[in-house]
Amino acid sequence: MSLPIPDLVLRHTCVFCGEVWQTDRICERCLDTLPWNRTFCERCGQPVVEGLPHEVFCAACQKRLPAYDKARSPLHYAFPVDTALKAMKFHRQLMYAPAFASLLVSLLKSEFSDCDGLVAVPLHRWRHITRGFNQAAELCKELAKRTGLPVLDSVARVRPTKSQSGLSSAMRKKNLRGAFAINGKPVPRYPLVIDDVITTGATCEQLARALRSAGVERVGVLTVARASTVFRQGRP
Repeated sequence: MSLPIPDLVLRHTCVFCGEVWQTDRICERCLDTLPWNRTFCERCGQPVVEGLPHEVFCAACQKRLPAYDKARSPLHYAFPVDTALKAMKFHRQLMYAPAFASLLVSLLKSEFSDCDGLVAVPLHRWRHITRGFNQAAELCKELAKRTGLPVLDSVARVRPTKSQSGLSSAMRKKNLRGAFAINGKPVPRYPLVIDDVITTGATCEQLARALRSAGVERVGVLTVARASTVFRQGRP
């Protein structure tokens, strides 16, 4: 039996299992099995061992606070999230962007309710030309649709950098030093940096420094996933 036209319009296919679903693009069953980031440092968002006091910063933040004020990631960079993000980033599977944005929007509203602009982590122009798109910008577009927040185009990656994959934390920092610049347009008071995954935080650190140099008051970071070995499956 064919579905009425209104039902067809309102239904989506789950990006993980292919089941027809009526709301967003991840079904309830798959939501329950995703690797959720349930316990994390209040400042940097780095996952911590469950049972530690909620207000306590992680050891890295106690030693040295990051340039951004707060980072959050709803998921761990583990299967099937890692596979999906790689498919979006390297194989142009852009149907994952609205699916992951549906998870980010509630966290944006609860944790960054007073942010006043979205900033996609930029690619250098040559990498953008080669890849054809920026996965962070795709996530930004979806979040802008759902929240009405403006997407800033005043941030640029002015220096080509090596891929961060496989680099140590120190090498990542060196690789990104001086990579970002603000082109002089007015910047918001509290921008929210958007990306697909945060590993050591080096990229967000350098971008936050560039934004602070341009005069912003605070910087938030929101990514789909966080690379870590500390996680449990199942919704928080």
